[in-house]
Formats: sequence, structure tokens, C-alpha cells
Amino acid sequence: MRMYFEPEDADEFEAVKALLIRRCAADFGRLDPLVAESALNFRQQSIDGRLGYWTAALVEEFLLSYTPRTLSADPDDAGHVPEDLRLFLRWLHANGLADPTGDPLTDLDAAVTKASSGFLAAMADERNFGVAKFWVTNALRRGLDPTDNAVMERFLDDVRAGKVSYDEQVLEEIATRHLLDGGQPERAVPQLPVALPPDSELAAIAERTPVVARLRGLVDWVGDGRALTSTGQLKLADARELVNLLDTGDEIDPAIGDRIYQTQSSADLHVLAGLVELAKEIRVVRVVKGKLVRVAKNARLLRDSLALWTAAFDALPSPELVTEGNHWAPEHTVLFGDIIDVVLPDVLNTLYGFPLPMPVVRLQETVWLSFVEAVWFADLDETTETEWRKGVGADLRRVFATLANIGAVTLTTGVPDPMFHADLGPDGPVGFPPDTDARLRAALSSGTVELVALTPLATRAVRDRLIAAGRHAPLVGELAGAEPDGLLGLLVEHYSTETAETELAGWLAAHGGRKHGLPLLLDAVRRSPFRTRARAMLDVLVQAVPDGAAMLRELRHDQRLGPLAVQLLVDNGELAMESLSDEETLRGMVEQFIHLLEVGGPDEVAAALATIPPDEARGLTANLLACGHPDETGVAELREVFTRRGPGHATVHPLAGVSRSPKKARKKRRG
Repeated sequence: MRMYFEPEDADEFEAVKALLIRRCAADFGRLDPLVAESALNFRQQSIDGRLGYWTAALVEEFLLSYTPRTLSADPDDAGHVPEDLRLFLRWLHANGLADPTGDPLTDLDAAVTKASSGFLAAMADERNFGVAKFWVTNALRRGLDPTDNAVMERFLDDVRAGKVSYDEQVLEEIATRHLLDGGQPERAVPQLPVALPPDSELAAIAERTPVVARLRGLVDWVGDGRALTSTGQLKLADARELVNLLDTGDEIDPAIGDRIYQTQSSADLHVLAGLVELAKEIRVVRVVKGKLVRVAKNARLLRDSLALWTAAFDALPSPELVTEGNHWAPEHTVLFGDIIDVVLPDVLNTLYGFPLPMPVVRLQETVWLSFVEAVWFADLDETTETEWRKGVGADLRRVFATLANIGAVTLTTGVPDPMFHADLGPDGPVGFPPDTDARLRAALSSGTVELVALTPLATRAVRDRLIAAGRHAPLVGELAGAEPDGLLGLLVEHYSTETAETELAGWLAAHGGRKHGLPLLLDAVRRSPFRTRARAMLDVLVQAVPDGAAMLRELRHDQRLGPLAVQLLVDNGELAMESLSDEETLRGMVEQFIHLLEVGGPDEVAAALATIPPDEARGLTANLLACGHPDETGVAELREVFTRRGPGHATVHPLAGVSRSPKKARKKRRG
């Protein structure tokens, strides 16, 4: 059983949601199932989609924003929601379903208590409603049944005809908020786990970057304050001094041909001018009464090289990053600068987590497509469009050069990995326009190309941004202190085989090695109340240890894990069906029915049962229920399904590969 579903996996999500609600309601009879359903919908509709991930901020959002917007109920009738949410969160933790990267249960409890004080007021304030709830509430006030489609259609016709009075100001505020928020957040692309050096090593790397040295040098030079010109620029004499002091590389009084062009303003020294603006942006200096002065309260930032570098990196996406401070630039460069605050984060997110350097040309082509989509311009002739496309590509290349100078990316040359060819061609999954696809295939087949990759410093900074935006950005090593069930659950859903192996090795090292740590992990699998989840947890565990097959053979006789171990051994080709005992075969069939119940629901089990001839089904279900399968809850749910939904007539057997009569099946195979 998963706790993460892509938006398109709607049927699978609904089946698991029903299972979770059913089990939670069985454990807490006083809990309103609608609250659990609403909480699961809230997390499924989020940017990251992790059902078990909760923080204090998410608790507050659910109680004071999401529920008032979506739950059509009077405040008095909804007063139980905070306490029911508290029960649901406790249930997630008690059953090993809570994401270990979320907040501790004590923090969630405290957040529920805090938000409860404002919950009823939030529910009563119509400005918090969604558009649909606004009209449902107005219909209820008039004694109408909002579940009657015909009644609601007539009501809305009356609204459009001006026959219904309502608070237009409130509706306008609701509609404006909906427009600004964009409604439900778009699900972000899942990120692969990344590995990073310790912060102490990253701080040492940041210490050696030119941008950190220059920012500190600038602030030291400012001292008690430096007078600026009437236009707010550095005085030219001061600028000349700083160019040498900070080694900015700006050229003063450049010679072009036989002529020397006198530098008229410090604004013409683009690197220095950009550095001063950056220092102002991150608030280590500011302008007061015509003087550039230090910001005393941010002195601590200057002492922390990693924090200082990160602050500088985060302040980068500005038009000046593209135009480089030039008073004149091509139109495409100016337009590209206008959207760099959107484009650059997307480019960095694309590079994030990639195990190999990416060809610059791929990013140039995709950025051009984004440029065309985002920027309106009159139809260009073919020659001009080609010039603009190449110009935007050159602009992006200059941005990469700037990022390389501050230590955010590395630029190298080499033969691109075949993975960057794999999605090209007319049948490629990306679906580039034909001309883009042709250019990419030609460029990537020509041999050596320029490659770009994030440095560890930038990887850390981008990860922090992703997390701040609510996205899941796993870090190898961050689960060393996690509970065993939380660890295995995350490895199943968000880690590759390689990163899962690394993460598990780190966890075992932090828990006394394999001798002490492995039993803790196996006990977590045994405790899992959901067999599909237990199977996945056991599978990821045996794949991450060197002797996984031997471990499964030992677990074949484990009371709780035996059916799962047998299932995995058979699936992996380590165990032949003919070698199973009758008891193992029956328990294996029960295991499959329980899995079907968990992922498909009672209807799927009933449908499978209906394909078995009635007389055979009655005997089979009796044997299955009496075989001693260890999942008592799952067997009880199967018994209820078997009892309520009788078998039909067989056409195709639902359990392909598993005989209902093991001895007869073996004789057939031997014959």
C-alpha cells in the first residue's frame, strides 16, 4: 500500500483512501470518516502529494484555510474537526504511516490545539469559502437540497437572472483569491535523492569563492560609510579603488582600436556595480542619506560563509543577470531578462539531482521554447527568429558563465551521456517540435559538447528552495534517525535502488550495525497492518542487503512474514511453485486476496471471486479463511466480503499461476 500517488492515479488513490478511512474508523469509532477523507484529499491535492507528510504549518492550513474553503457545514456542526484531525494524525503515527521528514507528533498536537481556537471563526467567515461552497451555503439558507442537481440548476438560473440576493463583495473577494491562488496547486515533479557533503565542508568551499571574498571586502571598505553621487552611484575614484581591491576584472578606460574611452560612471563597471546591488539586496549594506553604510544587524551573515554564499545565490534571478547592466541590449535579451526570475529556477530545478552533467544545448532549446510561450512578440521572419533563438541561447550561456564564476555550476566539455539522446526522435516521449528535435539530435551526435552541472553549494541551495516551496527533496543520510517503519516506507516510494542501499547502510550504522539494526527493521515490517505495504518494505530491505535471497529463505518459516517471503521468492525465481506446501499455497492465495482488497477494494475481490464456479468457491473460501494466515484484520475483512458477496460463475480464474489444488497442479506439471 502506497502513501504517494500521481494525480492521474485517481482510482488507486481512491481505493487506498477508502482502506485507510475504513481501518482508522475501526480503530477510532468516534472519528468522523469525512475528516479523514478530507485530510487525505488535502494532502493528495498538494504540491508534493505525500499523504503521510504533516507539519505544524500544514495542520494550520488544513484547519484554517482548506476546511473552511471546502467543507459545506455550519460551524456548530463542524466543531469536532480539529479533534478528529488530531486522532487521525495519531493513527498515522501509530500505524507507521507518518512521513519521518514531517514534524514530530508532539508538534502536530500542539498545532491542532493552537489552530482550534480560531477554527470556528474561520468556518463562519464567508470570505474563507470557496466559490462552490459559497453557492451551496446560499442554497442551504433557502432550504434547498444542494445534492439535487435539478434544484441547484434552477437556483443558479435564478442567480444569473438576478432573482437571488447575495453578498457581492464577499463573492468578489472569494473570486479574486481564487484567481490569485490559481486554485489547487500543481503537482511538482518528484525529485530523486541527492547526496551532499557536510555543511562544514560546504562552508569551507564557500569560503574560497570570489563572491564571498568580494562581499566581505566591500563591506570592510564601506567602513563607517562612503558618500555616493547624486544619482546613488559609487564615486568614480572609489570605484577605481574597488576594482583593484576586489579584483572584479572590470576594465577602466577601455581601449578600442586606437581610441581610449574614458569611464564616465561607476555604473559602467558592470561587475562592481552588480556586486554593490547584490550587497544591497542581501542587506549587508544600504543607502542612508546619500551614503553607503553597513547593516550592523547582518554582521553575523558576513561571518557565516555558507549562509552568505547562499544569500548571494538566492538573490541572483534579476534582469541584470542577463543584461549585465548594459544600458543597451538586444530586444530578445531585455525580454529574456524580464522572465529570468521564472526561467532560472526552472533550469536549476532541471539540473538538480541529475547524476550526470547535462548538455547546455538541451537547456538552450527548452529555454527557447519557454521564451516563445512566455513572451509575446509579433510574428518574426525565419531569419530573425533564428537570430533571436541563437541570441537567447547565448544569453543563457552568459548566465551559466556568471553562475560558474560564483561557484554555482561547473562548465565542462565532453561527450554527452546516451540518456540525453534517448527521448529524441519522432516517437520520443518528450515530443519536441520537429525542428527542435532535429537540432538536438544533430548537436548531440556531433561529438564533444558543452556540459553543465550544479555544484554541491548550488545543490544545497536549490534543495532548500524546493523544501520551502513545499516540495519533497530527499537527502541521502537524512533518515539515519528515522523510525524503522518510516525509513522503509520512504525508501519504497521515493528512493532508487542505489540511494536506498546507501540510506539503509547509514541507518544500520547509526543503529548498532546489522546485528542490532536488522531485527528492528524486520519487526517494523511485521508490525505493518497493511500487507501490500509490508511486502514493499520487505522487498526494499532484501534488495538493499547483500544476502537478500538467503534472508527471504530464512523468513519463509516466519509466522508473520512467511507468506510475504514465499511470494517474493517465487516472484524472484528463487522458489518453484511445485515446492510449496499446501499450507503455503493457501496462505499465498489469502495474501493475494488481501493485496487485492487493499489496492482495489471489496468490489475487486468480489469480482475476482465471481469468476470461480460457486461450488468450488464455497470450498475454496472456507479453506482460505481456515488456513491460519497471520493477518487477522485482513482475513476478517475478507470474511466479510466473502459472506456478503456470493460467488458467480467462472470464466477466467483470477489467480493466474497459483493453483487452488496444489497437489493436482503439481501432478499436471510433472505429466
